[in-house]
Amino acid sequence: MNHLKHARTLALMLTVAMPAGLTGSATAKAPETARTLRQARLAEVILQGALPVDLVRPEGKTRWDLTSLKTRLSFVESLVEVENAGQGAAEHGYQVSGEGSSPMTFTDTDSVSARRWLEPQSDREKLRPGTRETMDLFEARGATEDRLRIESEIVGIGWVHLPSGPHEAVLQRARVTRDPGGDRVIYRWIDPREGVIVETSGRSGIDEARVVEKVLLGAANLVLYVSDLDGPQLTYITYGRNRGAGTTVASLTPAGHTTIGNLLAADTWDFSGNTTGIEIASTTVPMGPTETCNTASCGYNLSTELARDDIGFLDADASNDLKNNTVTVTEQRAGDVTIWLRAGTQHETKSSGALGESESRFCYEGTAARNAAPLYRFIHQDATGWFMQPGDPDWAGGPGGTCQQTIFNCVCGSCGGFAQQLWTKSCTSGGSNYSGTQGGGVVKTGVVTVPSGHTFNAMILKNLAEFCVYLGSSCSSLIKVQDVRTVSYLWQVPVIGTAVRLQSAQNAADQTSFTTVDETNIVFGLFPPRSITAGTTTNTTINLSWDPGLDTHRISSYKIYWDTDSGSVNSYAFNSVANAGQVSFAGTSATISGLTPGTTYYVTVTSRSIYTDPSSGVVTTYESILYPTQVSGDPSFVYPTEVQATTTSPTCIPTAEVANLTVNYNGPNFDFCWDAVTDPCLQGYRLLGANSPESPANFTTVTDVGTGTICFTGAPAQGFFLVKARGTGGTGP
Repeated sequence: MNHLKHARTLALMLTVAMPAGLTGSATAKAPETARTLRQARLAEVILQGALPVDLVRPEGKTRWDLTSLKTRLSFVESLVEVENAGQGAAEHGYQVSGEGSSPMTFTDTDSVSARRWLEPQSDREKLRPGTRETMDLFEARGATEDRLRIESEIVGIGWVHLPSGPHEAVLQRARVTRDPGGDRVIYRWIDPREGVIVETSGRSGIDEARVVEKVLLGAANLVLYVSDLDGPQLTYITYGRNRGAGTTVASLTPAGHTTIGNLLAADTWDFSGNTTGIEIASTTVPMGPTETCNTASCGYNLSTELARDDIGFLDADASNDLKNNTVTVTEQRAGDVTIWLRAGTQHETKSSGALGESESRFCYEGTAARNAAPLYRFIHQDATGWFMQPGDPDWAGGPGGTCQQTIFNCVCGSCGGFAQQLWTKSCTSGGSNYSGTQGGGVVKTGVVTVPSGHTFNAMILKNLAEFCVYLGSSCSSLIKVQDVRTVSYLWQVPVIGTAVRLQSAQNAADQTSFTTVDETNIVFGLFPPRSITAGTTTNTTINLSWDPGLDTHRISSYKIYWDTDSGSVNSYAFNSVANAGQVSFAGTSATISGLTPGTTYYVTVTSRSIYTDPSSGVVTTYESILYPTQVSGDPSFVYPTEVQATTTSPTCIPTAEVANLTVNYNGPNFDFCWDAVTDPCLQGYRLLGANSPESPANFTTVTDVGTGTICFTGAPAQGFFLVKARGTGGTGP
């Protein structure tokens, strides 16, 4: 395969672009009225030798391991939007150009098809599983112009792992008919933020493939919406581990970053090795007056049903059975939505120890005229709500330069005497400035892997508490007892919440240079399976298997959902609890029965966990909700990881006749190709051959191929051939 052929065949399939002004001897200059859309560095996949099975047979899966791909011919390709394209049926078009190939221009007649094909991530709704689309394009290179008809369907969703790293993606199958020319079957993995990242093409199997090494321009940011951080009570639970004070930053990931600043500078983070420590359960529960004794002092009204976010330490040692919590309220303001930190408890039930080690309760706002402290702030708005993104300014509030009574340094109502209440404000201490604020900010985005082996797109948020602590309301330096600079970094995942939290010591020297952490919450659940695979089917059954992840000890059971349309469109009509008689479980596999023959089903699996709240004793069965994350961080499009599987039909025979069989010699083999047919009974095609065409009985089967294949390459001995559409009940005309 030469590079020019590779670019000629596949360049229209990939969503990449070159920034304006990027020139080179092999890249044509774009027209004057051009707008750069995307740019990426690509590589051709070496097809000799064994290929990953997930590349060869990608359908019916939710996770694809392509890390073993071997590549060559790394090059840069670009996509530019142009006016006065000069080819096709429209003046407006798109130009694809790459190193070592002539530029191609794409136009259409409906003003949408070219953009949807070249930038599939630009229309989020088209990424829904099960979505089908037909697009008609014109492709021009120099004086040659071809017409393309593209019939596509989203047939999978999950995570694809490439040599360059993991990507959330949907799998698209497309049949591209070229006039003049023939048909090819294309599979594309589409990252909802970066576009097409892997692509294969072929008539019979894979003839060509290429992979993105790095998107250089045009990738969308991950964003976090209010709903991502402010969810319903008693809905979600996460299990994690606290490795304890003195844990080195270098021990948290295989990369061995020595400081927290070095760790944050990475683009991916592998926390999968963190499998020890005190277990933590984090939940959002209703808050009652018997659970927080500082209600009046903090000034919040329980009639508003404020939520309390608990972090419970579930250790067998009763002295470690502690609980931290925060009380928050969400406010819609004219220019943003702010989640305010109202109050909280650290080390609940522990009444002895030094300042900051025994139980303490803090308040912002309320009867003591305290200044408010923002926990999160969302300053952007679109049709789906308010959100935050990288580049947003930091937010802060709290005492500042005002001396405020903020801390209650004991279990409320159970202690007396000295230093029950403490005051805070800004100060300068030991040559370091303490701002007197509680606040935070957006650090960056990237991909995080947790101890269960699950992978997520995440945004790192910073939470900073920085003030000096005094024994009295004068906040005089004579009665200063403590300097506080506590920095927490949180890897926040849309819908799921906090995947990793790392907290500094109580008085870190600064925000980035510390080499150990005092507390961790590295989450290992509750998540759905890492991957689901659809196995064999019969007329009425579908077999499933799934990978639950590396840590399953908090999973009590699984729940299977299925329907004849995707869960991304409507709620699933059936599940293994309401329809228990139709599902037979066997560990991490199951068989769904009682299905309709010849029908495509969409199936997903969730994990369940029974949890007893250590404070209230309430037993709740939690269920993993969704995975992977939101497409482009858009809460309107949160898709379950699901697979498609079609039951067979013993009596289904296609009625469509296959047309335009062509045979071309490609020594020593022959290429057999034909037109695809659309038929509800279609299960594939059968190529038959005979030495004499005088009788139908002379024809015997050469090969059977699937629905996605319309070509076969081989050297059969017969001299006459025909192709029939194949169904479960036989072949068509």
